[in-house]
Formats: sequence, structure tokens, C-alpha cells
Amino acid sequence: MEKIHLFIKAIAVLLSVITGFFGGLIPHKANRYYSNEEIEQFTAVSEAAYPDGMIIAIGGKFDTDETFRPILEKSLVHVGKEHPNMLFVPTASHDEYSEDDAIIRRFASAGCATDVLLVSKESAQAAAEKFAWADIVYATGGSLKFLTENWSEKGVFEAADAALKRGAVLMGFSSGAMCWADKGWDDTEPDTLRIIHHGPFFVGMDSGFAYYDCAGLLPFCLVPHYDSIGWRAYTYEAKKADYPSVCIENGAALVYEGGRYSVLSDAAAPTRSVYLFYPARGIKFVNLRKDATLAAVVDGEIRTQRAKG
Repeated sequence: MEKIHLFIKAIAVLLSVITGFFGGLIPHKANRYYSNEEIEQFTAVSEAAYPDGMIIAIGGKFDTDETFRPILEKSLVHVGKEHPNMLFVPTASHDEYSEDDAIIRRFASAGCATDVLLVSKESAQAAAEKFAWADIVYATGGSLKFLTENWSEKGVFEAADAALKRGAVLMGFSSGAMCWADKGWDDTEPDTLRIIHHGPFFVGMDSGFAYYDCAGLLPFCLVPHYDSIGWRAYTYEAKKADYPSVCIENGAALVYEGGRYSVLSDAAAPTRSVYLFYPARGIKFVNLRKDATLAAVVDGEIRTQRAKG
């Protein structure tokens, strides 16, 4: 019975991919969901939260020097220093990394001083000091579960908040993108029967998904790799949730800068995008590549609700 249910769900997800694609061709303006007064109010709240900071949440890809260059240049322009400090944080990779990692090399070649923070192996004080030193922080992909456990223990969430407030750039892909949001949805649980991107009928055994509480700097549940059918299954979660979700495809990145949102696309996958869901406002499968201003309005609304308690 469970296999039949999952097979039906897999077919429904495939249909959602098709309908979502065509729906995403139509720009959805903020005033379709909010009054002009609400748009003005909530946008101002979003801009006031971290007026000097930047977050670049990458769904995946951007994995060559050429395709990563726009992200690199955007972060350097934001920092505005000749020789910024770049901190590489491979926590989600279980603090395993290579000294000639492509990300470290790219920032070093651009004139950055670089350092590495192995959160699971260093003290909370060392983590705070390295975050305070950094103008740019890059978090790797991997296990969001391992990341959240170690960042919580070592006070990294608080260090990230302080860094964003003083104008740092926080970025990363997959788990390194989810970690900056309210929560992430990652496949780090024991194997279970679920929708997968391969195998017969898109159903099989694979790591189970679960929610993880993260830094809370962006008031969304953030989900990467959204062009994969296994991750696209989050659509069902997003449409019933009482909070907003942002789903980022491989080859796309969500940029938050001073409360304003935009979408970057990998030159090798220019149609990949970012999608917004917020059922409380009737927002479902909105393509932010067409108009990302709606993300700032939703951001400001959630922050306003929280401020009221």
C-alpha cells in the first residue's frame, strides 16, 4: 500500500513540475497578494533587518571558475575592500576539506586573505573570532544535521547574525545555503521508501528527509536542488506549511542584499530559478526570477509577525 501511495505521489510531483513550469512563465506581482500599504510596510521591515549584509544561497552548480565568477564578483563588490577576508567553513562536509579546494582558490586568486574554520574541532571562542575577522563566509554542502548540531554547540548561529549585521557576505550551496535560513529540509535521516530521482517509477530506498532549525537570518524554509524530482517532492510540504518556503534549483541562487532580493542563474543553466511558496497568502510556485520583489514583502511580513509575538 505504501508503494502504491508513493507511486501516485511521484506521478503527482511530475505533474507539479510541468504545471509549475508553465505557471512560472507568468510574473506574479506583489500587489496580487498584498495591498500597496502592506507592500510598502513589509518591504521597509525587510530592508531594516540587515541593511548592510548580503546572503547568497546557492541551490547547486556554479561549479566552474567561469560560472562562479558572477557570484564571486558580486560578493567582492558588496564588501568593497581591496583585499577582503574570506572564511571557508566545511562543517556540513564533516570538517573535511582540501587546501586547494576550488572555492578557496577562487577567492585567493581574487586577492582575498583566506582562512578555514573547522567548527567541530575548534572552540566557540575561536569560531566567534574567525567570523568576526571574515568579510565573506562560505559554507559547504553536505549534512545539514551535522552542521546544525555543531553550529548550535559552538555559538556559530549567533556569530553569523553578528557578521551579517556588520555587513559581511554569507554564502554557500546546498546545506551551506540552507544554514542561513530559518530551517532547511535535508536528506540526512536513515534510509526510507520515498520518491527518488532514479530507479523504476521514481520510488525507492534512499536517505530520509527531515527539517532542521538553522540560523534564522532569512525567514523561510529553504530547499536546494529543486530541479531534482526527489527534492521536488518538497512541493507537498510547501503547499501545506504555515510558513513561507523558498526552493532553489541547481544553477540558481537567491541573493539577499540589504533587504532586497534577486536571483542569479548559472550561465550553463540560464533558465534555472527560485520558487516561493506561502500558502497563508495564496502564494504557490511563484518564479522569483521573473520578479523577486515579492520575497522582500513576505520576508517583512514574517519579521513583523514575530516582532508582535
